[in-house]
Amino acid sequence: MNNTVRAISVSLILILSSLAGCLTDDEITDTSDDNLDEILNYGTVMVSTYHVGELVSAVAGDSVTIDYMSQDNIPVHDYEPSAADLIRLQEADIFLYHGLNLEPWVESTLSSLGDDAPPSYMTHAMPTGASNLAYESMLISDLCELMNDGPFEGTTLGMVSDDHDDHGDEDHDDHGDEDHDDHGDEDH
Repeated sequence: MNNTVRAISVSLILILSSLAGCLTDDEITDTSDDNLDEILNYGTVMVSTYHVGELVSAVAGDSVTIDYMSQDNIPVHDYEPSAADLIRLQEADIFLYHGLNLEPWVESTLSSLGDDAPPSYMTHAMPTGASNLAYESMLISDLCELMNDGPFEGTTLGMVSDDHDDHGDEDHDDHGDEDHDDHGDEDH
């Protein structure tokens, strides 16, 4: 009886507390101001890729306008800014890009704009402060290490002909097992 009363009490508390969230107060008025959106927009952030745009969106939310350098679906490594892209970049308040030389066009584009270039910052940097990532040497180093010391086992993919070559022969050996006569049957 005690457990039943406890279960009913807990159920009633949960039901009533969930219904309390549905109640509204008609006297509460919306004090939002349309001009507040203009005040909270801190400017235009030009980004090099969708991924950097997502980082900016996660940090700044709706308080900035995000503009993408490439308006097309062009890989960042193959992208070259057009004249219209350069104008949009000049009009931006700040430019954020991956860095680590993943966008080979960034340094030359910013230097060609000179003083008209917006402040620009890399979103990815090496802990040592290096601006370029020597990924080729890391790949070769890791590959050689894995090939020599990796967690791999030697496996032969295929049958060796000396393993068990008496299946399907006329002189079939049943290996001493009397119930081992099903090799070569159609309903196997």
